[in-house]
Amino acid sequence: MILHRISTKKYARDLSGTGSKLYGGRWNPKGSAMLYTAEHKSLSALELLAHIDKSSIPDDLEMISIEVPDDCVLEFPITLFKSILKNENSKSKFREEGKNWLISDKSLGLKVPSVVIPSEKNVLLNPSHKLFSKIKIVKVESFYYDERFFK
Repeated sequence: MILHRISTKKYARDLSGTGSKLYGGRWNPKGSAMLYTAEHKSLSALELLAHIDKSSIPDDLEMISIEVPDDCVLEFPITLFKSILKNENSKSKFREEGKNWLISDKSLGLKVPSVVIPSEKNVLLNPSHKLFSKIKIVKVESFYYDERFFK
């Protein structure tokens, strides 16, 4: 499968998950490295828009396309996702689930519903997994947001 993520040019080829390790994310606490990707380029763009300061969009964004073996990805149960989403402690519950998945080492990737568009999927990758060396960057291209998003 081909997955996508957007990054600044400086970090485009860095697949270590260091950013998420330093700051944490929806599915991982600080201190746990995880690489966030999306099944579609458009979802990758929407996810970044949901998390970025729109007054200072970097002008050197790149779309990175990554090839990951299909048989190395598990799917997070949609019923559990919906249950957690309704919980007032959803942020900590998602992080707990993500950390447990990382620790379990069950798979290289975990396909999870996007909160932005729940019918579409993000794929979390575990940089510490033994099969991580099987992933490869297949394309890096310049990316920008149309200025109409910010008017």
